[in-house]
Amino acid sequence: MSFTHLHVHSYYSLMDGLNSPAELVKAAIDAGQTALAITDHGTLSSHREMQIACKDQGIKPILGVEAYISPTDRFDRSSKTDKSIQAYNHIILLAKNKKGLENINILQELAWNEGFYHKPRIDREVLNDYSEGIIVLSGCLNGLISKAIDKGNMEEAELLLKGFKQTFGQDFYVEVQSHNPMEINSALLELADKLGIKAVATGDAHFAKEEDRVLEEAMLILSTSPKMDKDADFDMSRNIKDINDRLNYLYPDRKISFQNYNLFIQSRSEIEADFNKAGISRTDIYENTMEIANKVSEYDFYQGLDLLPVPKTNADEKLRELAEKGLESLQKASDPIYRERLEEELEVIASKNFASYFLVVADMINWAKENNIKVGPGRGSAAGSLVCYALGITEVDPIKYDLLFFRFINPERNDFPDIDTDFEDRRRKEVKDYLKKKFKYVASISTFTYFKDKGVVRDASRVFMVPLQEVNRALKSVDTFEDFIDSPNTKEFRLRYPEVVWLAERLRGRIRSVGVHAAGVVVAKDDIRKYAPVESREDSQDKVSGRIPVVAYDMDTVADIGLIKLDALGLKTLSVISDTLASIKERYNKDIVLSDLDLDDQKVYKMLSEGYTKGVFQAEATPYTNLLMKMGVDKFEDLVASNALVRPGAMNTVGAAYINRKHGREAVDYSHKIMKEFTENTYGVIIYQEQVMQACVHLGGMSWSEADKVRKIIGKKKDAKEFDQFKDQFVTGASKQITQKKAEQLWHDFEAHAGYSFNRSHAVAYSMLSYYTAWLKSYYPLEFMFSILKNENDKDARTEYLIEAKRLGLRIRLPHINESEMYFSLKDNGIIFGLAEVKFISDSIANKIMERRPYENYSDFIDKASKKGSGINSRAISALNAIGGAAFPDNPRQGSEKDNYYEYLGIPTFNLEGIPPRIKAQARPIEEFDDLGSFVMFGMVKSIKRGTGWARVELVDETGSIGLFHTEQTQIETGQMYFILVGDNRIARYIKVTEIDPKLPDMFVDYLYRKEYDLEDDEYIVVNFTPYTTKAGKTMSHIVLSNKDKELTRVIVFPTMYKMSLAKMREGMKCKPVLSKLDDGTLMVKEIK
Repeated sequence: MSFTHLHVHSYYSLMDGLNSPAELVKAAIDAGQTALAITDHGTLSSHREMQIACKDQGIKPILGVEAYISPTDRFDRSSKTDKSIQAYNHIILLAKNKKGLENINILQELAWNEGFYHKPRIDREVLNDYSEGIIVLSGCLNGLISKAIDKGNMEEAELLLKGFKQTFGQDFYVEVQSHNPMEINSALLELADKLGIKAVATGDAHFAKEEDRVLEEAMLILSTSPKMDKDADFDMSRNIKDINDRLNYLYPDRKISFQNYNLFIQSRSEIEADFNKAGISRTDIYENTMEIANKVSEYDFYQGLDLLPVPKTNADEKLRELAEKGLESLQKASDPIYRERLEEELEVIASKNFASYFLVVADMINWAKENNIKVGPGRGSAAGSLVCYALGITEVDPIKYDLLFFRFINPERNDFPDIDTDFEDRRRKEVKDYLKKKFKYVASISTFTYFKDKGVVRDASRVFMVPLQEVNRALKSVDTFEDFIDSPNTKEFRLRYPEVVWLAERLRGRIRSVGVHAAGVVVAKDDIRKYAPVESREDSQDKVSGRIPVVAYDMDTVADIGLIKLDALGLKTLSVISDTLASIKERYNKDIVLSDLDLDDQKVYKMLSEGYTKGVFQAEATPYTNLLMKMGVDKFEDLVASNALVRPGAMNTVGAAYINRKHGREAVDYSHKIMKEFTENTYGVIIYQEQVMQACVHLGGMSWSEADKVRKIIGKKKDAKEFDQFKDQFVTGASKQITQKKAEQLWHDFEAHAGYSFNRSHAVAYSMLSYYTAWLKSYYPLEFMFSILKNENDKDARTEYLIEAKRLGLRIRLPHINESEMYFSLKDNGIIFGLAEVKFISDSIANKIMERRPYENYSDFIDKASKKGSGINSRAISALNAIGGAAFPDNPRQGSEKDNYYEYLGIPTFNLEGIPPRIKAQARPIEEFDDLGSFVMFGMVKSIKRGTGWARVELVDETGSIGLFHTEQTQIETGQMYFILVGDNRIARYIKVTEIDPKLPDMFVDYLYRKEYDLEDDEYIVVNFTPYTTKAGKTMSHIVLSNKDKELTRVIVFPTMYKMSLAKMREGMKCKPVLSKLDDGTLMVKEIK
């Protein structure tokens, strides 16, 4: 009663297969099987995980793929016009041995890079060329042969079978499945017997066990997005206890469902029973699966290889030579501190055999610099290496900034270091092209995203059609799945929808999608396909190259094999800096060397401390801006610290202590004078991971390797036994310098703040970029803002930058067909819009307009545009006229163009002059909008839709847009910027930005300018009082209250309390109301003390 599953899908068959290879292997063992194949759709990504799972559980792996094969050739795209041609068909390929696996790797690489058309396709030509060592199954219903039979073309089916048999001989089998139509199976078996081809039974497994069926259905619903039955009632669906029945009720017309098919790892008796029901009683179809399993021999399993390209000369000697030259050019060669550090680093690098890696990275970066490609000053822990600084890999002096080499490389670990490098984003492709040209064997790395955190709760909710409003409200205050399960804020949702929790828990950890690593590329000295499968992907950061070669494994798997990752990230900020420096050179003939700048320019820090951070690298997000204003940055170390303190959690712990000590509100204290040496810059507060390491070494007497382990263990909260061992070691060592109690308290602080401690090396390097952009904005605002606008493609973000340009007093000129370039350009001490920045004008149309100019007048323009083949369409002409872009004496502006600026150019009517950033900082971004509660919002009114008794005002800011309700006769104007007081999705108060004046006798303005109110703990001040009349003719009111800390609360006053509220709760009055919560969560005034 033996059987082997030969057609099996894991979760690498994206959103189609459910389980991990390990779960599938466990199911096969439970079913009494000794071998198992893996055949994911068009990918080999599961192979390594499958090999590991089989080795761990003691079962033979059969590595394969359900490949896609073209009926004609792999280059054929005729199905695009001829719908009778199926572009891709299924076929099962199994690796019989090492050679077979190598050939399947080659076939799949060709499929992804030559045959990709919706799917990665091979054809019979390449299948014949690389047939050695491959076992072939004819495929499922979507296979070439089954399709021919289904069309009634038995001659074609027979011809195909003969062709495969001729190529593969006894290694070709006809595949039958119990869920196939009976006539298809009968024809397949009849042809197989006629031609002397053996047949095999397959289960086409998509999930591991019977109990996983409902999870598979949920996965298919998420992947295919079927329409909900328009007659289905959500509340009624919740009364259906069986989940499969509930899904059938909600989605009765699903295109894909496996609910009635046993597509799991069945035992021999189970699958045989299904075939018997389908009218097939012969047993050879099961025995032949064992024959195939017995044919398969062991595969290679590569691990820890040395595949990095090596120089022709000795790598260690070459690295030393270059490092010493670099130190000389930095004028540090005679400094004993630098010499000693360099020797120490080179010794460690040589002992770890890492020299080639440093040489390859240095070569890549130096080539980029020689070709005027802007490179970042550093990123990550590599900034802590003097060798990196000497080679030009980084521009950060690790000794000057007290950075640690052992944070970068731990001598007791053998994994390669990570040197992440930023290049200007638009030229990153040139760097990757250089690597391909120089090293030949180069590929990017795959990434896999998983169902996790609150995203999996959203997905599970979507399956059951839980109202999105409820989901958003429940998830607003949580980030991780653990937060969702533990938070009291989600308890009501969890109790109301236990099925969502159940499904989310079971979807967690399964693969959801695949992508390309943002920075990682592997460079090898040999053909990568020998060691790992290579596919192709579209790179979101590279719109020019099309599909690029990608290793089908993630970075950890790649590293385990021995393929070393180089990190080449694209950073838009570097493109902005490059354009700014080029503009400065062109306009003033000045060469600005950023690395030579004084990093203590008080003009720069004053700008940042006042909150004018728009366009400044990292700092322009609202939380970062607020932090800088609270800190009052006045030196580079403050900017570095802000990198560590801006993250969630840090601000309320170590951040509060840092700010209080900086401003003298709290005494600076050191556990021991030793600690002062490396915490003085942070006022005795430990905020960096390096400071934890330094405390372990200098105070605790530990080695640097041990200190690095402590950093990792504390940060990741893993391996409690190892953790306790280091704790005891630290306390024992530190107790020689301080009391045991102090030592234990210090260790406790490490634990408590571990999640907030940050990589100082990265903070220093990235703070340099922040400072450079702030300096450029401060001293060359026109050139900087031009470069920002030129490199920003997001319309909403661009609108924010236009607002900032206006605040800076820069001249922004509207586009014109005789003056504008393709994109933003600098002209006559101003920034002029490019033609392609106008809505409905593409790059191609803009180019056509520019080719035909100058235009003498509007008639000349229309004459040229009207000629056949001009490429200038009527919609583009209308867009230009809407904003005055084709204005001439014979086509004067009408005066209404201003109303169209936002729609066509993203320009709101605005003026933020004189308004402190702390006023805007109070506004909640639209992306954080909640339909309950009261808060301040800021944005531009894009449109107003009116109905009987209401108006819907659409507000936009840099994070999105939202519709807010107001009265039908609202005086709010489109195109204007407003501060708005929101109460439960309604506009309570509003004021134009241009009309804000702190002297204005307006309670909302007073609220915006106040830092706090002088109130008792149970006392409020009324910010807004809005009366309204009910349909019954009774008067009620909505009131917005503020406590002393400016926290807003919206309450409702019923008719019985209205007169009293009118007397005691008018705008500007202090009051002590007693509040009560209604069933829907609304607060009402019960009484007024």
